[in-house]
Amino acid sequence: MGWLDHCISVFDGNPAFVGKMEPGLVPLVPISHTTQKVNIEVALTGRGDFVRARVLRPDEMNTIIPCTEKSSARTSGLAPHPLFDKLQYIAGDYVQYGGGKKKFGYEEYMKRLQDWCSSPYAHPYVQAVYTYLQKKCLIHDLSEYKILPLNQDGSLMKNWKGGKENAPAIFQNMDKDKTAFDSFVRFSVNEVRLCDDPDVWKSFQDYMEEELQKEDYCYAEGKKTKISELSPYKVRNAGDRAKLISSNDTTNFTFRGRFLTAGEAMAIGYEATQKAHSALRWLISRQGTPYGEEIILTWGMGNEPLPSSQSDTLDMVKQGWDEFGFDRNDAAAVTKTEESFAKAFNKVIQGYKERIPANASISVIALDAAVPGRLAIRYYRELQGSRFLERIEDWHRKFRWKLEYRKAELKPGEKPEQVSFIGAPAPLAIIEAAYGEKADDKLKKQAIERILPCIIDGKNIPVDIMKSAVYRATASVSLEFWEANKVRSIACALVCGYYARKGESITMGLDKDCSDRSYVFGRILACAEQVERHGQRLSGADANMRVTNAERLMVAFTKRPKHTTDLLHTKLRPYLDRIRTKSNYDSSAYLTMLSLLDRLGPEAFTDEPLSEKYLLGYASQKLAFMEKNKEYKEQQDNH
Repeated sequence: MGWLDHCISVFDGNPAFVGKMEPGLVPLVPISHTTQKVNIEVALTGRGDFVRARVLRPDEMNTIIPCTEKSSARTSGLAPHPLFDKLQYIAGDYVQYGGGKKKFGYEEYMKRLQDWCSSPYAHPYVQAVYTYLQKKCLIHDLSEYKILPLNQDGSLMKNWKGGKENAPAIFQNMDKDKTAFDSFVRFSVNEVRLCDDPDVWKSFQDYMEEELQKEDYCYAEGKKTKISELSPYKVRNAGDRAKLISSNDTTNFTFRGRFLTAGEAMAIGYEATQKAHSALRWLISRQGTPYGEEIILTWGMGNEPLPSSQSDTLDMVKQGWDEFGFDRNDAAAVTKTEESFAKAFNKVIQGYKERIPANASISVIALDAAVPGRLAIRYYRELQGSRFLERIEDWHRKFRWKLEYRKAELKPGEKPEQVSFIGAPAPLAIIEAAYGEKADDKLKKQAIERILPCIIDGKNIPVDIMKSAVYRATASVSLEFWEANKVRSIACALVCGYYARKGESITMGLDKDCSDRSYVFGRILACAEQVERHGQRLSGADANMRVTNAERLMVAFTKRPKHTTDLLHTKLRPYLDRIRTKSNYDSSAYLTMLSLLDRLGPEAFTDEPLSEKYLLGYASQKLAFMEKNKEYKEQQDNH
C-alpha cells in the first residue's frame, strides 16, 4: 500500500492546491469531486431565476464537479452527477426539444439533488439551482438566449452543417463526436461560481459522508472507516477509463474461488481512495513522463524539487538551473566547453542535495493499462532522498559520452541551437538508438520498464539493449550522417556504463595505454578511416559525403577483424600514395595504425570476433582525430 500512503500524504500536505485551477494542469480536486469539460455556464439569482448564460472559452472548460462513486465511474448506464451534468440529466424539457427518452435521466438527477437540498448539509446556492431546474425550462432559456440553436420544427439542432466561420459558439467548443444534446452545464448563483466555492465542496462532502453506509477496516490507513466500493478513473488523463483498483468479478471465475465477496480480498476507505487518486492525477499532470499510454512518475511527499529519471544530462542540468534560480545567461555557457558543463552538472547535483532531505521518502511508479479498463502498476520503488540522488548521479556519471545530437533553447526566446555535452542519454533516446525511431510502441514501453531499474535500482543495462545499440552503430552505413553519429555516441555511453558497473575503469577519452584486443582493433579501424578521409580531401572530393571503406566494412570487421584489416590495408594504398605525393610524408594516422598493429602481435591479430569494446576504441580515436584536425585548422586560420 506504499503508493496509496504516499499519495494520501501529498494530498494532506498541499491544502493550498486543493481546488486550485492551473492552466494546462489537472487540479488537486477535493474529496467527492472530479473534473469535467463543461460547455455552458448558467447564471441564476438566489431565488432560482434565470439571469443569463454563456458558452465557455476553451481555457475555462475544465471544471471541478461534485460526483458520487457511481457517477464518477459511469459508462453507458444512467448515473447522474449531483449538481453539474449534461442536458439529458438536468433539462426537464430535454424530450420536448427532441432528446431520446431512453437517455433521459432528469428524474434520477432531481431525486439526488432534492435529497442533498433537504439534508442538514444543504447549501442555499445549491437549493437555488434545484428551484430553477424544477421549472423544466433550461433548454428553452438557453435557446432564447441564443446559446442553443433550434431547427425550424422547434427541436434542438444537434450539429452545425454550415461553414465553420458562421457556426454558433456552442458548436465551436464541442468535441467532434459530440452533439448539442451532449452539452455539459454548470451554474453560478449571485455571481458566485459554484464549481469554485469551497463552501459548496464542503456541503457535498458532508452529505456524501452521511450517504455512505458500509464500514470496514481500511487496508491503507489501518482504521475502521467508510469504505469505497467503486474506485475513480481518469488517472492518467481526462479520457482514461482504466482503474487501478477494481473488484468487478462477481460472475464466472468469482475471485478465482478464493473469496465470496470483494471485501474479503481488500477494503479501501472512501476518503483514502479519493485523496490518493486525486493526488496521483495531480502529480502525473505536473511531473509525469508519458510513453504512449504508459506513465513514469517520480514524486516526494514534501514537494521536494526532484531531477527527472527520464531526462538526459542536458535536460537535467537545464531543469536544475531553472529550479534553483541560476542565471539563464550563465546556463547558455555551460555547453560551450566540457569543463563548464561538468561544473554545471556538479552545481545542480549539489543543489538537489541541499534541497532534498537525506531521509525524504521518494517514490517512483510506472503505470500502464494491462487490459482495457484495468490499470497496472508495472514498477514501484520507494527510496530515501539520499539514495535516490546517489542512483541518479551514478547513472549520469557512468553512462556518459560526448553527445552532439541535441538542439536546445539555451536562452529564453532564442532559437534552439545544436549543443554538445558529456552525459547520459535519455531512456527514450536509448531505445531509439537500439531499435530505431520507428520501433513498435509496445517494444518501446517494455524497454523503458527494463531501463528504469538501471536508473533507480542501480542495476546494469540489459545486455541485449546494449548489444542492439552497438550493432546499429556498427551497421550505420545505411543511416543519415546525423543519425549514425547519434546512435554511435549513445551506444558508446551504454558500453561505457555497462563495463563501469561491472567494476572496470572506463574512460571517455582516448586511452592510449589500453591493451584490450577489441579496443585496439577499434582504434585501428578509426585510423584506416582517417587515412582515407585525408586522401579524399587531397583529391578535392567532399570527404564528409563519401562513405569510406572502413565504414562500409565495419560489420565484417567486427566478425573477422584480421581478414578485414588486411583488406582495408590493400584499399588504403592509393590514398597513401596520394598523401606521400602531395605532402611528402606518411599520414600520422597510418603511422598510428602500424604502431597499433605491432602492439597486437601475431597472437592477438586473429579473426576472433570483437567485443563491443571495439566501439569505444573506434569512437575515442575518431574524437581524438577530430580534435587534432580542429587544432590544425585553428593554427592555419591564425597564420
